[in-house]
Amino acid sequence: MKRAFSVALGLGAGLLIGAYVIKRLDEAQQAVAPTHLAGQAGRAAAGLGERFREAAAAGREAAAAREAELRAQYHVPGVREALRG
Repeated sequence: MKRAFSVALGLGAGLLIGAYVIKRLDEAQQAVAPTHLAGQAGRAAAGLGERFREAAAAGREAAAAREAELRAQYHVPGVREALRG
């Protein structure tokens, strides 16, 4: 009885460990599949493009604010003001 329990316990543990290893290997194989890698690259590129757009917008805003500050400091009219009068 003791041996049968030990054998059953060993087989059960072996099956559980084997199933876990096979699952992890399958996940690793899917992670390096070309379609998965292409999807990851696409998402990363989309995120990078959005960050570039945000950075460019922030840069334009900062440049406009600095230009207004310098024009006020040195009394230089803007293009619209120069054309009006």
